[in-house]
Amino acid sequence: MPIGSYMAIPTFATELIRQNPGTVLDLGMGFGMLGVAVRQWLDLGVQPWRTHLVGVEIWPAYRNPVWDLYNLIFVRDLREHLKLDRQQYAMVLIGDVIEHFEDEVAIEVLEQARRLVCPNGSLMVITPDDAMEQGAAHGNPYERHRSVWTSDRFVERGFEILIDSKTPQLPPATPTVVARWTNA
Repeated sequence: MPIGSYMAIPTFATELIRQNPGTVLDLGMGFGMLGVAVRQWLDLGVQPWRTHLVGVEIWPAYRNPVWDLYNLIFVRDLREHLKLDRQQYAMVLIGDVIEHFEDEVAIEVLEQARRLVCPNGSLMVITPDDAMEQGAAHGNPYERHRSVWTSDRFVERGFEILIDSKTPQLPPATPTVVARWTNA
């Protein structure tokens, strides 16, 4: 979905404030909810923005006024973007996106995203923590769920789990994983 579970927001906001990244890449930005969080909690809603915020979204119909909060937006497949981008970012976000790829492709996306994380930076992934049937949504065929990413799968790949289905979550929220990999 272009907007993910609200359960991730407190954890994500805490990480933003703790890490205070100067550069952020939002892969699969959807409506731009995570970009709003960057502007609210890092830049305190005041311009000029001190955080350089880049977004990537394949579905141009998600464009809305929130996209104006980004310094730069690429409307293209994030797999293509990962091959082309030569920058490094203090924080790379994959929010409610990884489940839209088949397992082999998702693993490659995670590996390519790690390449864009600067030393001491982080890759944060937000995803449902359970199988959640979803087809094309809002006319977007890319919204179909093709894989399930549980906390165990992230731990196997060197991620730290910040929240998962074992963490108390308020109903009616979708059980959510927030996983962080740090380029130590």
